[in-house]
Order: sequence, then C-alpha cells, then structure tokens
Amino acid sequence: MLNLKFFIGLLAISLLAFIGCQQSDTINNPIDNSNTSLLKGGATTANGWYEEEEIYYIDQGVEQGVTERGDNQIYLIGGNRLYQANVVLFLPGESGYSPHWNVNVVHTVAGVTVSDILASPYASSHYNSDGVLFDDVADIMGAQQANLITIDHPGVVVNCPIVSEKAADAPGNTPLPEDFQSFDPNVGF
Repeated sequence: MLNLKFFIGLLAISLLAFIGCQQSDTINNPIDNSNTSLLKGGATTANGWYEEEEIYYIDQGVEQGVTERGDNQIYLIGGNRLYQANVVLFLPGESGYSPHWNVNVVHTVAGVTVSDILASPYASSHYNSDGVLFDDVADIMGAQQANLITIDHPGVVVNCPIVSEKAADAPGNTPLPEDFQSFDPNVGF
C-alpha cells in the first residue's frame, strides 16, 4: 500500500510539473495557451516589444463590431508595423492581460522630430541596432507627457495572443515581414 501511495504521489508531482512546463518556454517569455491549436502552425505571427524585450504573437486580425475591450493595449508607432514592431502593455500572467488588444496609434506632435525623441530619455536603446524608437509602454507614456507624441484611439480591437518565439517559428506559421520603413530623424511621423 505504501508503494502505491508513493507511486500516486510521484505521478501527481510529475503531472503538475508537466502542466507547469506547458505554461511557457521560459520564465521571460510566457505564452497564452487559450487556444493551443494556434501553436501547431498555419497562423500569421508577428514580433513586438514589451519592456525592452522582443516578444511574439499570433495575429488574428481585427475583431469586428468591437470598439474597446478590457485594459490591454497595443501601440502602433506611426501605423501598423510601419516603422517598427508594435509595443504591448501586458504579457500573459499579468493582471490586465488578454489576447484582445485595444489599438493605439502613436504620432509625433506637430513640429517634433524623431531626433527630438532620440534626445529624450524615452527612446529605445535598440534604435541604433534595430531601428526601434519605442520598446516599452512606460516610455511611450513618458513621451506623451513630455508633449513629444500624441496617441490616437481609433476604436479598434485586435486579437493577438502572445506566444513563445518557438511557437511563432513553428513550421507552417507565416511570420509578418520585419523590414520596416526607416525613421527620418529630421521629421516627425
């Protein structure tokens, strides 16, 4: 009887460890397992930014008939993937996360140039290497408070569950291009 209890306990621990491992590929790159069929290929994937780190998501497009949903926000710098990958507010596991993102479009204030943003404390350290102007929502909010940018709220919600890089690169998935238009430092966007 003791061996049976030991075996059941070992089986339960193994099962819990297996389930825990399914929640993310790494601690730093959690995934949204709300629809695991998306992780098997056949999806459109995109890279993005969260707190100075590159993240990945499944791009399921615009939700029809929905103008706002929850607290989750995604920021499009100058337009959808026009100058750089989009910046997100939350990751799975954080309060406020949902795969449904309220869209926000970021533009410079009239008369402000990209050079003005680069001279501020809000520009990404990835600008010189990757052409990324913003990689953190806190910096976007700071730039808005400093009157460097405006944020438009077009009343659009997109469904984009976060996934691991491994899931984004799964065979059969189609990554969106990462060849963005370059910022001109002498003008706004």
